[in-house]
Amino acid sequence: MTRITLIPMISILLAGCGAEAPSGPMEPAPDPVSGLLAFERECASCHASRDGFDLAVFGFMDTTIIRRAVAHVDTATALAIVAHIRRLNTPHVSEKTRLFQPGDAPLASDLEFTVALFGRDAWPAELTTAGLRAIDPRQVRIAVPLPVWSDEAGNLDWMPDAPLPDHVLQFSGGAATAALAGYRAAPSRDNLLRAVTTLRVVDRTPSNPDAPCLFEEPARVRYVECFEIRRWTSSLVGQHMLRYGMEQSLGTDIHDIWWDVGNAARKSRTDPSQTVAAATLNWASWMFLGWSFDPSRHPSVYTGGGFLSLGLLRHATFVALKSQVSRPVNSAMVYDDLVQAVRFAPSPWTSSATTFALRHLLERLNAGDKPTRPEQLTEAVTEVNAALVAALRKVPVADRAAISALAEQVLARLQ
Repeated sequence: MTRITLIPMISILLAGCGAEAPSGPMEPAPDPVSGLLAFERECASCHASRDGFDLAVFGFMDTTIIRRAVAHVDTATALAIVAHIRRLNTPHVSEKTRLFQPGDAPLASDLEFTVALFGRDAWPAELTTAGLRAIDPRQVRIAVPLPVWSDEAGNLDWMPDAPLPDHVLQFSGGAATAALAGYRAAPSRDNLLRAVTTLRVVDRTPSNPDAPCLFEEPARVRYVECFEIRRWTSSLVGQHMLRYGMEQSLGTDIHDIWWDVGNAARKSRTDPSQTVAAATLNWASWMFLGWSFDPSRHPSVYTGGGFLSLGLLRHATFVALKSQVSRPVNSAMVYDDLVQAVRFAPSPWTSSATTFALRHLLERLNAGDKPTRPEQLTEAVTEVNAALVAALRKVPVADRAAISALAEQVLARLQ
């Protein structure tokens, strides 16, 4: 992308007006050192990179940086900030790059998703548990755009619209401020985890009178502020990966903050007075982003529900079944995944998706893998029966006996 600096623009304007360049002493070149100090002082409260590394990576034009900077500093300081940004030695990607977007661009439809994934519009009858486990969701192309780094026209981006508020930074003796300072001093994975964990605790702990993410207390929750705090924390993780490696997982306890952004957007839909803009799209994109790094983590009703709300039934079914095969041993969540797969599946998929889920449960049970607590076993039986009832309403008559037989085998082994 061509960068346009302020000095050439001035020269062009002067030439066009027939004016002569001034003959006096030339202005000193902008100082990148003072630009860094100014960025840290005036801009770092929103830019989790703190030094503008993100602006350099994404190749933001000089004019864009100046336009945004002069809302906080004078023009000379804005030029110094540009000089600092240009001095950073970074990789370069397009400003419109969607980080972690499989295939670099979203697909056009639910149908295109399944054709790209399976080669046809069907849940493959031949797909095995091992085969589904081998599919990396970070490589699966989807029909939902993941966030760009910065989009001034909307909120499907990593950059928050507000800095972290003082009641988050200063709560509990400034625990979040201290954790962030520790990360800045030594940007290790452990210090990043400490900073992210502290922010995640502070934004939702009932002992913080100003915590905005208390979803269980409607009178106290502030959804938009919660969304912004979680986006800020997410951008802290994103810039860390830009610096130190994009491929390797940092661990669920870190990547879960991305899922949390989507959950704030999802929950905001319950309150029309403070609904996050583009709430459903933010729900689906951010939850998928977090889920893709660990499909075993959350009930599939949430991530799959985001796709379902966008009419992407095949995406949602994939989430439920990929989650099911990814669960740890003795997980009770695999039975809810069955329910969600039946619920999500488009009618032509219901027989094959239900059969896959029931067979997977039989594999677990035959290996001695089942919930350990009596109440979990009772709930598992309830969920298998509920899934069977729902499936029999959707599948062709010819498939009902086989599906019923599989369900009975699962129920027998849960006894």
